[in-house]
Amino acid sequence: MRVGIAGLAVLVAACAHGAGKPQTVAEIHQANDWQHGEGARLQAALANDFSRIAQEAGRAATLAQIQAAGYECTYGEGHEDYPEPAAVCTYSFATRACQMDWELSLTSDPARPDSVDWTDAAFRRDCVGTADDWPGPVASEIDSHLAPVAPPEAR
Repeated sequence: MRVGIAGLAVLVAACAHGAGKPQTVAEIHQANDWQHGEGARLQAALANDFSRIAQEAGRAATLAQIQAAGYECTYGEGHEDYPEPAAVCTYSFATRACQMDWELSLTSDPARPDSVDWTDAAFRRDCVGTADDWPGPVASEIDSHLAPVAPPEAR
């Protein structure tokens, strides 16, 4: 009976280890308050979660997740030494207060098809005023605190 209980405890601990961590790229976006959260923490969460997900899922599944989350990807040029080109994927979203941009990049190991060799992630936020901008203050048109220009009148 002790072996059964010990085995169950190990199983529960293993399940709890992954609990609360995003399992997909879409879940990374759902798990964080991108408009109000502290920029350095958000950047670290994005980079760590994306790297973990990509390493576990592989290149093809990761790219499918990225595209399902609404990102647009551009790809490098394939080469006989690197048949799976690098991918750079971007996503943007705006609220009344902030423009937020995400960029996810990955490469694969040419010796291991469908692998992920390297990842990079960047988060940028440009808000009304500059206090909440990330990674640093951005002087932009939205800093005037004015509503967007009204569309031209119909003729």
